Amino acid sequence: MRDVISRPIQALFGNKLNKIETHTAIQNLLELISEPALVYDLEGNRVLMANSAFLVLSAYSQQEVINENLENLLENPSPEEILKEDSSTGTLKSRNRISIPVEIRKSVLDQQTGYVVLKVISQTDLQYLSGSWQKRLLTTFQMMPRVVENSSEDWLETIRRLLDLLKGLFETNLICVYHANPEFPELRKLISLEELTVFPDTLPSSDLIRLSLPALWTPGKRMTTHLHRSARIAGVTYVASVAIGQDNALEGLVVIGGMETQPPPLLLETIEALADYISQVITRSVLEANLKREFERKEFQIQLYSSVYEEVQEGVVVVDPDSVIIEINPAAELLFGYTRNEVQGERVENILITPDRFLPALANVVTTKAQSLLENITLHRRDGQTFAADVKIIPIQSDGQLSGVVLLVRDISVHEQILAQSRQLEQRAFLGEFMGVFAHEVLNPINNISTGLQILSRRLASEHSLQELVSRMENDCERLHHQMEALKTYAKPYEPKQELVEIPQLLNRILERWRPRMERLNVRHVFQPAEKLPPVKGDWRALDQVFNNLISNAIDAMKENGGVLSVRVSLSTLVSAHPHLEIAVSDNGPGIPDDIREKIFEPFVTTKASGTGLGLSITKRIVTAHRGSITFNSYPGGTVFRIFLPASEEA
Repeated sequence: MRDVISRPIQALFGNKLNKIETHTAIQNLLELISEPALVYDLEGNRVLMANSAFLVLSAYSQQEVINENLENLLENPSPEEILKEDSSTGTLKSRNRISIPVEIRKSVLDQQTGYVVLKVISQTDLQYLSGSWQKRLLTTFQMMPRVVENSSEDWLETIRRLLDLLKGLFETNLICVYHANPEFPELRKLISLEELTVFPDTLPSSDLIRLSLPALWTPGKRMTTHLHRSARIAGVTYVASVAIGQDNALEGLVVIGGMETQPPPLLLETIEALADYISQVITRSVLEANLKREFERKEFQIQLYSSVYEEVQEGVVVVDPDSVIIEINPAAELLFGYTRNEVQGERVENILITPDRFLPALANVVTTKAQSLLENITLHRRDGQTFAADVKIIPIQSDGQLSGVVLLVRDISVHEQILAQSRQLEQRAFLGEFMGVFAHEVLNPINNISTGLQILSRRLASEHSLQELVSRMENDCERLHHQMEALKTYAKPYEPKQELVEIPQLLNRILERWRPRMERLNVRHVFQPAEKLPPVKGDWRALDQVFNNLISNAIDAMKENGGVLSVRVSLSTLVSAHPHLEIAVSDNGPGIPDDIREKIFEPFVTTKASGTGLGLSITKRIVTAHRGSITFNSYPGGTVFRIFLPASEEA
């Protein structure tokens, strides 16, 4: 029995030891020890071998450790002191010249050979093996899902809180998260707890590919990534990295490092769990951002549609597949004369009353789900009035099923009126050109006839029976000549001459010209010009014609019973801020009949039996050409015409 104890290797392997090299057997046994350990030869004062845990702790390679003196690896205690006690504390000198506090535990491997196994356990590892740290580890794993569940809208803050858990557990601030940049082939640092920047701000995308699996790098290992090279330059003792995301859709990296410390146990496993939670947070944030954008887009569309629905000029009527009205917009309320509450629930044919082809077209749209346009159909308003409209019938579909129909009703009655007015204006323009040519051609024969009648009248005796007939024919020629001149004046384009005109003086001459006729008709006139009135710029002959027409019309309106003609001139700013001369010509005649008031300035509209109906039309055109305006107010017992002409700036 004593021999077996003294020869443990022989006892373990028995007769098979001859078939196995002793060195290999010891190395295999050494690797079974989880703690850093080495085999020490007492007689030779040399290290025979070390396990991989020791190589990781010290950062040496196997070749650098073999045959090395123990004092070159352990600063203290001395080899003699180590061999006296089963357990002692000391300091390990690592390859990167960092002193690591350790506990050294001794056990005899073989008394005959003097081989001793020394377990070199760092104080940090001893700390991690304590119950308090294991409790902290358990608490960290319990806190991770709680942080994610209680996260706020700021997803970056949630990730920072997760990283704080790692910082507290592993007592390091060399922690950061890299995230893939969608615009450039690189990783950018998303969050960092570094007090001093150690890890680079960006990493090439190739690092994410090479670090797709959990990786732990320590000095002495091969550097294959930009991250590891940066850590080597900064003197980091370890770098652990875990990819974020799925295998086919990696999003970034979680990176943790240490300075002057060794990798703690369960480091990669802890980071893997945390990376899963970070991936959930990022995925949820992306989903929430997409949902928020979609919600904002939908909300904008609803607001847009609501604004268009409320403000569009066309009437909008929404009906269900059974042709029952669901909704109408304000334009439709004005168009048909119904309120929204009155038509909701009513059948559409009770509101859109039309003898045309509307109902068959609506039924066809419901059946075929294809749009239809009805042009220029007749619809009825609530008060019974009819109007022309274009109706567009648009089906609304949801998942291939008809959910309703939209009717766009456009009132084209105003458009038809505009077209009629345009045609009327075209006809009037053509008529104006024709009248100009006609008047020119007729004037010459009239002048010839008038000349011949004058010669005939002189040759006949004054008491001749034909004198009365010749006189009537001369009057007719004069009347035709006057009408043709008016036609020529109305038909030809007019551009006023530009000269300063004193309006009060012009009106005074016109009134003096009409004085004899006013006395015969018992018409009294009152002329009231304001003092220091500025002149106007224009054509005095044309303005003479304007005021002559107005005064002539006023006198004719009072020729039956007489009356008072009032002409007043003043300075006014009613039209614009620029001063205007206001010329008011009023009479106390019977007034203008109601049936012609709206078209009093149109050509060929007159109340006189022998008038041409062109006087006021020509008057308005002259006033407009002088950048002025003319209005009137008529009532039983009088009429007032007001002309506004801009005062000259040269005055």
